Amino acid sequence: MVTANQQLIETLGIHLEGEYNLPPLAARIYAILILTDEDGLTFEDCLEKRGASKSSTSTSLNLLLNMGIITYFTKPGDRRRYFSVAKQKTFFLSKLQENLKRLEKEKEIITLVLEHHKKSSPKKLKEGQERTHIYLDYVNKNEKLLRESIEKLEKNID
Repeated sequence: MVTANQQLIETLGIHLEGEYNLPPLAARIYAILILTDEDGLTFEDCLEKRGASKSSTSTSLNLLLNMGIITYFTKPGDRRRYFSVAKQKTFFLSKLQENLKRLEKEKEIITLVLEHHKKSSPKKLKEGQERTHIYLDYVNKNEKLLRESIEKLEKNID
């Protein structure tokens, strides 16, 4: 029987797969690290909670470490590494930064198309100008909100 916690790990894992383009096991391990109430989880903890092979678990943890979304620490007198979600690059901060990059790129492309229509197709410019400006207004407002939210989160991390 699947517990509510296991179902939440699965739901979050599926979401993280799509958002971070993670392999399924790495996404589930990341989900476990997000949801755990422990200070950190050892390699053995991750192995036990997922029931995957040692090599697959190791590969997944290394991928998450290399992406900078998890980190590890050690405890005095204990040779094991304890893995946890990275504090400097929180899930929410990285999501906002990704959204901002996408928005900036889209704004750049829309501006290029507008410039092209100004030079080459005044008819198309006139037909789509009002809709384009409404959409650009939306993009600009979202960009401002994203920048404000990123700034607040960055201050909160320090």
